[in-house]
Amino acid sequence: MGKTGFILLTFCVLMCNSSLVAQRFEIGLTGGGSNFIGDVGPNNFHIPTGWYAGAFYRTNLNNYWSMRVSYNQGMVMADDANANWAWRQNRNLNFVSEIQEVALWFEFNFFEFIGRKKGSQSLYVFGGLGLFFFDPMTEFEGEMVRLQPLGTEGQGSSLTNEAPYSLADYILPFGIGWKLSVNKTITLGAEVGFRRTGTDFLDDVSGFYADPALLAQQNGPVAAALSDRSGDPRSTNGQLRGNPNRDDWYIFSGITLSFKLYSAREKCARF
Repeated sequence: MGKTGFILLTFCVLMCNSSLVAQRFEIGLTGGGSNFIGDVGPNNFHIPTGWYAGAFYRTNLNNYWSMRVSYNQGMVMADDANANWAWRQNRNLNFVSEIQEVALWFEFNFFEFIGRKKGSQSLYVFGGLGLFFFDPMTEFEGEMVRLQPLGTEGQGSSLTNEAPYSLADYILPFGIGWKLSVNKTITLGAEVGFRRTGTDFLDDVSGFYADPALLAQQNGPVAAALSDRSGDPRSTNGQLRGNPNRDDWYIFSGITLSFKLYSAREKCARF
């Protein structure tokens, strides 16, 4: 054994006897389509209308459990014109919102997966906690208008006790996925992730219609115009505009591509 080989062997022995844990780490990318489920638009499952993309870091705790930290950015949207209820179609509201989220969740593999050979695969489920940021907008007279500052349900005025809603809230992400080892380094997967949010204002719709004349006086004519877009000559003042008893949801469905990284101890084992 040459001097170089002896040095490498000594280094590896020292590292293998250190406190490093032999576990696999992954970095990855994800992307696909988005759906919205709330007070605006279709109230059933439908093909994605928006998009999302993101990155993640996964720590494989053992052969069945993993912990994942992710960041995703995307767009969700909905339009009452596509609703399957006539009253929603007549209400005629719509919105689009950029989404940014950070989340931490745990994954459970139904089949032993880590360290398996090429072609191994597993179904998995996941659940966790996160934070997301949103900003609903709509088109008005040819321009995109931010809805939260307007207070379309009277927020921030004497018409209600409600303050303007926050543009950040928690999410409870959970879902199901499938993963396949392309080789010892690359894993390809597909997953559907539901996000239960802590807000009912992702679409800017939650409670009751405000008096349009008073809303125009206090929050401005644009707020009044975007509060009620139905064109119904009957008064909507005080009637339900949405469902205040149900928070909004969104769904990210897409593919994942991850690359395994190895700890020093695993490199020693291979050496």
